[in-house]
Amino acid sequence: MYLSDAEIRAILIKEKKRKRRRKRIIRRITALVVLILALILAIGLIANRDAFHSPFVGRGVIFLDAGHGGGDPGSQAMKHVEKDDTLKLTLAVKKELEDLGFKVYLSRDDDSDIDRAARGEMANEKNAKLMISFHRNKSPNGDGEGVEVWIPSSNSKECQTLGQNILDALVAQGFYGRGVHPGTLTDPNEDYYENSTPTMPSCIAE
Repeated sequence: MYLSDAEIRAILIKEKKRKRRRKRIIRRITALVVLILALILAIGLIANRDAFHSPFVGRGVIFLDAGHGGGDPGSQAMKHVEKDDTLKLTLAVKKELEDLGFKVYLSRDDDSDIDRAARGEMANEKNAKLMISFHRNKSPNGDGEGVEVWIPSSNSKECQTLGQNILDALVAQGFYGRGVHPGTLTDPNEDYYENSTPTMPSCIAE
């Protein structure tokens, strides 16, 4: 059986796409593991400064927020909806952290509509030691690749540690680092809602 040039070309293109897809999956899994390790390291550093007052000494309580949800879809691009992507990531991180012995609470575990400012209050009620809110930006001109972390405008050392550990670990895996920034994109003295109410170190990972 002989294949035409067009058929051979189609097979090669299909194989190339399959390899690219596999690389993307491996990269995402690696990033997830690295993110978890970065969170653990951040917890350890913060715990050394201020011992946990909880039954989970040495591990701690973590509050994870899946950005957006319900009637707030977040950014939408290439058939991806931010609220769905953040929920998938949050549930995956929760499982891995629980397997390591952490106590993890979520702002949502389904497509719920939750007030953004209330998410930090939920973390306070759970006496969490860290809060991480997951988001996913998009860029209309295609230059938005990479990872950036937003911390409260107070710019505390604990929040810097949390944000920098997450960013450094992902950059080490090949992601482009867009920096750790206090405040908001338009004003370093203001806070995004997710960072406005938590009493523990918090950050938004984009």
